[in-house]
Amino acid sequence: MGRHELEPELAALVRTAFAQAGTQVTLHGDVARDDQGRDYGLGGLPELMAARPEVPLGELVRSHVLELVAAVQGPRAGRAGTPEETAARLYPLLLDAASLADSAQYPHALEVAPGILEFLALESPVGWQVLTSEAVAELADAAWLRRAARARLARLPVEEHELRPTGGGGGLHVVTGESALTGSRVLALDTLYREVAGRELPPDGAVVAFPTPFRLLFAPFDVRVPEVLQTLIETAAHEYAASGAPLSAHTYWWRDGELTPLTAVGEGGLLDLVNADEVIAAVTRLADPGEAPSGPRPHHYRFAHRLLPSLTHLDTVPGERIGGELLRLWGEFGDTLPADQRLAPDGLQGGFVQAGPHRLLLVALPVPRAATEAFAVVLAWPGDGSPQRAFALEFAVDPITGERGAVLGEWEQPGRHRLHRTGMTAEARPFLQAVLALLDPPPPPPTPPAKTKRRGFFRR
Repeated sequence: MGRHELEPELAALVRTAFAQAGTQVTLHGDVARDDQGRDYGLGGLPELMAARPEVPLGELVRSHVLELVAAVQGPRAGRAGTPEETAARLYPLLLDAASLADSAQYPHALEVAPGILEFLALESPVGWQVLTSEAVAELADAAWLRRAARARLARLPVEEHELRPTGGGGGLHVVTGESALTGSRVLALDTLYREVAGRELPPDGAVVAFPTPFRLLFAPFDVRVPEVLQTLIETAAHEYAASGAPLSAHTYWWRDGELTPLTAVGEGGLLDLVNADEVIAAVTRLADPGEAPSGPRPHHYRFAHRLLPSLTHLDTVPGERIGGELLRLWGEFGDTLPADQRLAPDGLQGGFVQAGPHRLLLVALPVPRAATEAFAVVLAWPGDGSPQRAFALEFAVDPITGERGAVLGEWEQPGRHRLHRTGMTAEARPFLQAVLALLDPPPPPPTPPAKTKRRGFFRR
């Protein structure tokens, strides 16, 4: 993610147009900055040129820059109209913070997802221009303007909509438009879904992506979401990489207007799945609402996923004492919880395994009862001296077949979970073999890897 350089001829026309408007600017990719530190976004120029090829380029650039100056230098500047007229033309516009020369110039902007900011944008004849905080202050309270702008966004007509089958009965809604507000319509997704699907979003919301300002992809969160999610992640990453005006390569979980990232950039620039445990728990609950608990039990889940990965002393405990140490830790952790959340340590045991240069501690846990609770945890001390790693064999349910199984995940750092393998069983030997395969990965392929990985949740 980053700024895109303008072609030399276009950059020269932009500088000239700003100078004619009485403003000297320095170009930082497709953002112009004046001597007062104000930014002018130019990312919409290529699309504007493509949409209006009949207009001479110099004239088009001059008109566009006049609107930029009017928007950025305040609603009373240029031809932006009265404050009341300006406020009635504002919409929320999502932008990648990395595309701005200095996003700190816009303290009123709301971060709706990591690195994605919601600005107040002024509708103009040649595009959408974000207002600075000074310009917003001339109008009204930013929070009030944002609520009104979102309501205005929800009333916009849908330009183009299609439902793409993804297999397994799932479908991916694709909304496309010439307006740069199309991707921003995720801010009013509940209203948009009601319009295109004729019903309300389910209680768990939807999975969404907005790879460009002109594209919004989404699907309701139901038992078919694992199949849909694979397609959504790959489609969003591909469209982001291919766009001349990218917005976000990531996929998100929309719940009650909040966006939770489901992907993050990992090693080599590849997209890794994050927050997978929450998704699996929700899908398991939907697949078997009669038997599945409302969520993982705090004692079981936090001991496996929070406490064990954080401990750094267990490799120093003698093998004959490790079982007693685990029982002690289980009891002490339970004492921090309300009495009705404490569990008996039935089946809790552990043992060390030496596998070549690697030392492993296999911890078997009480039988899991809810998705994301773990059958077992392996703490690994790699033979190359690299830091301790923590792997979990987590309970999961196939939402299509109802088959009980397990997935292999790793806690790479607090709050960062990576899903490595699906289709696992609850047996210890395959779990250990899979962990060793991760500790001793094969040599890299001779050619660079693709931009994204295909990562499913469940074995079909």
